[in-house]
Amino acid sequence: MALCWRALPLPACSLAESPRYAHGGWMWVDINRRVLYRLNQSDVFNAAPANLHTLNLPDEIGCILPTDQAGTLVALGRQGGWLIENNTCTLKLAAPFDSGKHRFNDGRADPVGRIWISTLVDARSPATAALYCIESGRATLTIPDLIVGNGLAFSPKGDSVFLSDTRHKCIWRFEYDVHTGALSNQQLIKQYTDGSARPDGACFSADGSYWVAILEGYRIDRFNEQGEFIESLDIPLAKPTMPCFGGENGAVLLVCSAQADEKFPNKPGFDNTSLIACETSFTALPEAFANPNNLNQPPYFT
Repeated sequence: MALCWRALPLPACSLAESPRYAHGGWMWVDINRRVLYRLNQSDVFNAAPANLHTLNLPDEIGCILPTDQAGTLVALGRQGGWLIENNTCTLKLAAPFDSGKHRFNDGRADPVGRIWISTLVDARSPATAALYCIESGRATLTIPDLIVGNGLAFSPKGDSVFLSDTRHKCIWRFEYDVHTGALSNQQLIKQYTDGSARPDGACFSADGSYWVAILEGYRIDRFNEQGEFIESLDIPLAKPTMPCFGGENGAVLLVCSAQADEKFPNKPGFDNTSLIACETSFTALPEAFANPNNLNQPPYFT
């Protein structure tokens, strides 16, 4: 399958990440520059400057999650879990890790609003990062021994979840019980061994395809819901970080990237591009909304 990619008329980023489509608009972050971008229109190909809003962030935010309120987001970073309400950022949950060595990196809300979020190790060694589930103001460690947790996405039925580790260069599939929040039956579905290419952020489309950005690989890999490889799709960006489906009809595939360099330059015509998009025959799996109350600790009664 060939896709016709277009560079988007949007600001270049140092590290564009966590693209989302919700409430009729797009959003993403530049982690290194601590900026949140919100495009309040469905058409990313003809972005109107008046519809692009920026917010300087108080933390290195690696992941943003929409809620059922258009102006409210959950944001996860080095210091912990934040609530963004319009242009106000409030730290609600302290980091459950040593923030001098780790930060929250990539995650999703599950179908009932639990917050699932992985961490990364700044030094990329040892493997002390983890996957956490945040519910009722508590961050519970669920999967240990990660280096750069990434690629977390729930299947359309919500009964399975995929998780990657960019430095371990692998992708796992788990069965998931949405009623209890329990992961089980961990399966390694892909171990990358060629060169520097490795899995980064990912998403599901409505048909059950898992789309994962291959950092330093100039491509997106697609798997089915059972974890079987389907195909690789070439893209003009050297360092894609995460794909996202959205748009008015859900058929637009947008991809964010890290900044290219001399060793891994973007393809000609995409030199200073951080976001690309194309029309596809696939459609978006609607984004599950995070419940912001999960950042709040329950009242303590004596």
